[in-house]
Amino acid sequence: MSEPVIEEYARSIGERIRQARKARGLSQADLAKRLGVSQPSVANWESGVHDPRRLVLAKLADSLQTPLDWLAAGDRSSVESDKHAAAAYIRRPVQHVPVISLRAAMLMAQDVTADPHPMAEDYIPVTTAIADLFAVFIDDEAVNLAFPGGTLVVIEYGGRVLPNDGDFCLASVDGVPLLRRWRADPARLQPYSTDPAYTTTLVDRSVSIIGCARVSIRIH
Repeated sequence: MSEPVIEEYARSIGERIRQARKARGLSQADLAKRLGVSQPSVANWESGVHDPRRLVLAKLADSLQTPLDWLAAGDRSSVESDKHAAAAYIRRPVQHVPVISLRAAMLMAQDVTADPHPMAEDYIPVTTAIADLFAVFIDDEAVNLAFPGGTLVVIEYGGRVLPNDGDFCLASVDGVPLLRRWRADPARLQPYSTDPAYTTTLVDRSVSIIGCARVSIRIH
């Protein structure tokens, strides 16, 4: 099976299909007939709208008398590449999250419209699509299994933030800021510690949820 001469531009799968097809003197309609697909399907492959499935790629290699590994080694189309597990992460915007003190975080509990930016002592870049965030340093043995001392915890705040069972929430408990694990039915805040002496707090009127932990960062 002969291999077409790889021209400099033939880097994508679609470009390699086009190059091999022309090298065999076939039109898009001719190739489509050999494969049992429509001519627009061939046109879409060559233009990079989408890539042929692996089984079809094998049929293409056979019809074009081209090595399968040469065709498959081409760059994937932008649409197909966007399905990669990392694509969603790469698309997320980088936000500069204000780092505030726990004392400042208590102001967020008292005023749901408070803006953490004027309270910022520093900023940390975080890749996320969440808009309302601030970060606090946590040094609390009651949650040391999840957040060792000195961990920077990014909190999503706002009136619409509702904790799910198992979330870690920053709460105001009798005027004291505490990061604890939320448990439902009954609603309560649990420690997550190597020390069994820490107790669970039942959620009542003395408890106000400031926000929920979304990211934690160890600073060395």
